[in-house]
Amino acid sequence: MQHDGVAARGAVDTAPFVLPQPERLALPDGAVQVWRLDDAQVNPACARLAHTLAPDERARALAYRHARHCNGYVARRGLLRWLVGGYLHCQPEALRLTVSPFGQPVLQWPQAGLAFSVSHTDGLALLAFARDCRLGVDVERRAGDVNVAAVPGFGRGIFSAQEAQVLARAPPAAADALLGIWTRKEALLKALGTGLSADPTAYTTEDDWRRGAGHWRASRDGIAMSGWTCLDLDAGAGFSAALAVSLPEASVTWHRC
Repeated sequence: MQHDGVAARGAVDTAPFVLPQPERLALPDGAVQVWRLDDAQVNPACARLAHTLAPDERARALAYRHARHCNGYVARRGLLRWLVGGYLHCQPEALRLTVSPFGQPVLQWPQAGLAFSVSHTDGLALLAFARDCRLGVDVERRAGDVNVAAVPGFGRGIFSAQEAQVLARAPPAAADALLGIWTRKEALLKALGTGLSADPTAYTTEDDWRRGAGHWRASRDGIAMSGWTCLDLDAGAGFSAALAVSLPEASVTWHRC
């Protein structure tokens, strides 16, 4: 399948890929649904969904020099359009999407109270959806152990003083600790709509053992942010991921095509 030159370039379908039926997509209040797109599904997703992209999105896809980057963008944007269209009961091609100053996709039409967030790293993309809230998701690939203290400008301009202390107490090779805080901070700032343009050091993320393993909480200038559900996501070996949503006691479920 090819539309205005956009297709899965030189691709062979390498994984089963069955799109959810739009009429069966449902997103209850208080629920967060996280969809997973593995690299093995990119090429079949690209071939199935290229036709849903708008002309500006096709132009952006063709601007990538490498086929894998082009295909990845088409697959992510196509799946986003398919899922948003299903949740809102409209054709994915009819959606009007723009990009925020921080590079995040934003729905211009229709205006329906649907919140979503997209994050991708080498090997994996996550797409999160909820209603009438602020929502952010982030995923990063673990690149092996790293001595956090040796990272240039370690913590400067990103981590709060409390987070820097937590990392300073971590083992010398603490890549998991570093990425854990990084994905939490990214997810939170995405949900707030500021990205890293805000002062990331004003926000602190920390484990919330009262709510169970994997839960964390956030504060700004020492004042707790109430009414949020913040979770570390189990995205599989080799990945660190986190989600922040301005819903108390949100129900989070995983989905894949």
